[in-house]
Amino acid sequence: MLLRDKNNKSIKHINFMALLFAFLFAFVSAGFIIINEYLSFKTENETLKVRYKEEQHQSALANLRLLSDIVRYRFAQSKQETEEVIEKKVVEDVRALMSNLAPHHYIFIQKKNNELLYASSEYPTETPLNESVVRENFEPLALVLGSGVKMQGIEDVLANNEKAYEDKMIDFVLKIYMLTLFLYLVSTIEYRYVSELMGREIRFIIASFKKASLTYEFIDTRKIKFKEFQEIVNQANVMIEQIKSQNSALVGLNSSLEEIVAQKTQELKDSVLLTQELLEKQDRFVKNAIHEINTPLSIILMNIDLYNLKYEKNRYLLKIEAAVKVLDNIYEDLAYIVKKDTLVYEKKLIDFSSFVAQRVEYFEDVAEGNKLTIETQIEPEVFIVFNETELQRICDNNISNAIKYSYENHSLHVKLYEASHSIIFAVENDGEIIKSPERLFDRYYREDVARGGFGLGLNIVKEICDANDVDIRIVSENDKTLFEYCFKKEKDEDFTA
Repeated sequence: MLLRDKNNKSIKHINFMALLFAFLFAFVSAGFIIINEYLSFKTENETLKVRYKEEQHQSALANLRLLSDIVRYRFAQSKQETEEVIEKKVVEDVRALMSNLAPHHYIFIQKKNNELLYASSEYPTETPLNESVVRENFEPLALVLGSGVKMQGIEDVLANNEKAYEDKMIDFVLKIYMLTLFLYLVSTIEYRYVSELMGREIRFIIASFKKASLTYEFIDTRKIKFKEFQEIVNQANVMIEQIKSQNSALVGLNSSLEEIVAQKTQELKDSVLLTQELLEKQDRFVKNAIHEINTPLSIILMNIDLYNLKYEKNRYLLKIEAAVKVLDNIYEDLAYIVKKDTLVYEKKLIDFSSFVAQRVEYFEDVAEGNKLTIETQIEPEVFIVFNETELQRICDNNISNAIKYSYENHSLHVKLYEASHSIIFAVENDGEIIKSPERLFDRYYREDVARGGFGLGLNIVKEICDANDVDIRIVSENDKTLFEYCFKKEKDEDFTA
């Protein structure tokens, strides 16, 4: 019930949830502390065990050194005696000097044949796994000296430590439970008292809001005890005053609003009609202008061709012809933009090889006028299903741009070849690298404003390629720029000639 509506909870619900989470937090914290204490206890036990073993091992070493010193001393004092006599004296010295060993400690002396010559009272008949035993050979008498410690004592130490830990944990858990219970009781009393006060004032504020929405009557702040609620009520009274003053103005405005709306609506209609009329006139002007440009361009090109047939080529006329063909390419771009939304460009089977060769031939005079040569690598009998007008826009704009942006006295390369699943048309020239390839296809964008143009050609090319699923790749580095267009091959069943 408390979590059913996460966006609409009462103060009582929120307070209760806060208490619940605090209670859970206390228990979780106690659990974490107990776990941490348990891990510390385990670590302490391991450390205690290691330290105990090390201390006992050091004690065994100390006893062994003392035993070794006694044997060496007796041997040095009795060199003239027989071996049996020396051994007997060694045993007597050891028994006299090392009779008071610490509990669980023992020493022993063995012969090389494992015969036990002497052993203290704690010496075990079988050596347990948990004992620490150290040995040393005394070669002059062929004896093995040994010292050891029985480890039963560590079990008692660990048991006492575990008992102390259990008592500590029980005491801690009892204290945590008592503290949690106390906090819970105090919080419950406080939460009920504060919730009742807050609920009473919120109910009063809600009732006052409802009344103020009808009568614009201010809320009495003297009946509010909480400072935060007083601030809310003060702001509400300010808003009531503003609404009251604005309401009278709205009443007067409403009387003339319909007349104003009708007037503005008529003005808007007139503006829309005027805008439509201007757009229609502009569209007619552009179409007429493009149509009028076509006629003189065609006449100029035709007369240049006639002149070239009758006379030798003239370098001045060559420059004129190159400029006219550039204008003709711009005209074709403008004509395509005007017509593309009204015409349906049908696709057909095109001899791509012959088509590219014709477009290269068309621009050879333009290249010659710019002191350039065009080198081609065109595979024969490459066919493609495409619209001829759109294909011409792709070829012409790329060849024209390559000529425009090439260094003088260089060659530009036009390639056409088939790959495994595509047909590649590429144009490469030597010139300045492209600074912003990501903006190159934006309408009206030009890398070099001084070279002229409208910045429309490559935008048209991009639109045609996107519409016909043609991939574009641009590489511009080391004073070389390559534009590569990847046309998808049509399947046989996709087109019927």
